[in-house]
Amino acid sequence: MVSTPEKKIEEVCDKPFCCKFCGSENYMKYGKRKGTQNYMCKDCGKKFVDNLHFEHMKANPKIICLVLDLYFKGVSLRKIADHLKQFHELKLSHVSILRWIEKYVEIMDKYVSQFKPKLGTVWHVDEMMVDIHGDWHYLWNVMDEFTRFHLASVISKERRIIDARKAFRVAKRNSHGDKPRCIVTDGLQSYKKAINKEFKIVSKETIHVSNVGIRGKQYRNTKFDNNLVERLHGTVRERNKTQRGLEKEKSVFVKGHQLYYNFIRPHEGLSGYTPAEFSQIKLDLGTSKWKMLLDKSLSEGD
Repeated sequence: MVSTPEKKIEEVCDKPFCCKFCGSENYMKYGKRKGTQNYMCKDCGKKFVDNLHFEHMKANPKIICLVLDLYFKGVSLRKIADHLKQFHELKLSHVSILRWIEKYVEIMDKYVSQFKPKLGTVWHVDEMMVDIHGDWHYLWNVMDEFTRFHLASVISKERRIIDARKAFRVAKRNSHGDKPRCIVTDGLQSYKKAINKEFKIVSKETIHVSNVGIRGKQYRNTKFDNNLVERLHGTVRERNKTQRGLEKEKSVFVKGHQLYYNFIRPHEGLSGYTPAEFSQIKLDLGTSKWKMLLDKSLSEGD
């Protein structure tokens, strides 16, 4: 008897799922319908399949989460497709895998946007160059110093004031209106006017510390540097090498990497916590962060 892809996926998934009606793990197999394994809950007596929100997909949630994890850890789409073929006997094109990533990153990003992080008082801002289909663009990143929470990731063709303001507006939206006491930047002239427009530095609601170089800058008995956001740029560059540049300006990688950085990836500088956990966002994702985040996004999201 030839095993179906669904059968192979079932064999590699060792953690039990739950009855979608009562949440019980006390169930048994109850035949197949159109090649899909059915189950019956011994507690509530209802029949179900383990494909909630994935009814038309070839794979179950664990395989999709595997794809997401591999992709944002730097594995290329074609290598992910080869991994699924070798170890799970699941044949998928790299285009199909990209569609999965785009679909579920959008769902998870929309879900987590409702949560307000508890941030510190200092934000770091910097821009880096990224290759998009052979043309160089700028990727603006805004990060909170205390929690390492990645507040904004915006791509623009130029480094004008309007481009810097767009990054700050996204950061303010993701902070749910909270404003920093201090913003640290390099010497780019666009920052001064952009920060004044968005944060009113003239009235001293926010202090702007500019021209911060590699060695940092002393300001009012405090030394500031932009090393945190530079390390963030390093993770982006490492992943961008695998991609050999981004395919389009609104690449799923930009939004997905921000999601991965804040909610999935533990940080040594935060004692193994993610920025979301350190900023007191109560999601309780446990150790299977991709799986739990995806489940919550699909079941609790709009």
